Amino acid sequence: MRNRFQHQEPVSAAEWFAARRAGHDADLESRFAAWLAASRQHFEDYALCELTWELTASAAVGISHAPPRLAWHRRTSALAAAAAALLLFAFFGVMHLSSAPAVVWQTQPGEQRSISLADGSHIVMNTRSMLEIRMGARRREVRLIKGEAYFEVAHDESRPFVVRTSLGSIRAVGTRFDVLLDDQRVEVALEEGRVMVRSTLPDAREVLTVAGMSATLLPGSADPHLQPADLNRIENWRARRIEFDRVPLATALREFSRYTPLPIHAGSPQIAQMPISAVLKAGDVAALRATLKGAFGLQVIETRDALIVSEP
Repeated sequence: MRNRFQHQEPVSAAEWFAARRAGHDADLESRFAAWLAASRQHFEDYALCELTWELTASAAVGISHAPPRLAWHRRTSALAAAAAALLLFAFFGVMHLSSAPAVVWQTQPGEQRSISLADGSHIVMNTRSMLEIRMGARRREVRLIKGEAYFEVAHDESRPFVVRTSLGSIRAVGTRFDVLLDDQRVEVALEEGRVMVRSTLPDAREVLTVAGMSATLLPGSADPHLQPADLNRIENWRARRIEFDRVPLATALREFSRYTPLPIHAGSPQIAQMPISAVLKAGDVAALRATLKGAFGLQVIETRDALIVSEP
């Protein structure tokens, strides 16, 4: 039988209970797991549905088929069994939520993506990024595998929000911050609130980072380096804008390349060291060509594997 909830999303615990009893549906089960993990109240409401069903079903059997005295005994046994079932459901439910399947998101060169979480938190992924999200009853966790993401975390003291990376973790309750992960570092820039930053190295301590500051974790270093955050850069990338203020051209090209399918390199050490100041739309190679030609008389040559900036 076709599950009528396949295209009509359940919204209450009772509707989810009815939908799951209507027939097995792998997609429905995946959506149910996400709904269950979104709120402790969802979990409690659904557990009550399970308990009510067990009680009413067992009581009905006992009343229909047993003598009065035996029916009372069966109803008592049913109550105990249902209570035990509820405890088992709660136990396995919590175990399920604590090991809830991760949802993986990825962006391609030049792509950005916004993700709204069920708890009210919001994530904006920058170009060339990958992360996985795991929402549980007691913990909200994101693993940043590569790239950059901006987090706006909904306040929930009972469920800390943790961002994990290969070099360390960031723990927050309710705040706004940016995390950049590349081959050389993890940089956490805090726009609002406070976060605790900790290296993955043994015996590393959590370091408090406050609004307007950044914490940088380097390979082999247990303590993050604290300094003023470049919040202007974060605001720019979220607006798909890149701004350079007298930085070496090689640095500018490396940043610009994050938004293009092909990397862009300077054709010589002399060109690499040229200082450049510009405001460009992320990934707009035509604008980059025009800027380099107008400011330096340089050209951009496309090869099979890269774009090369060189003299005419």
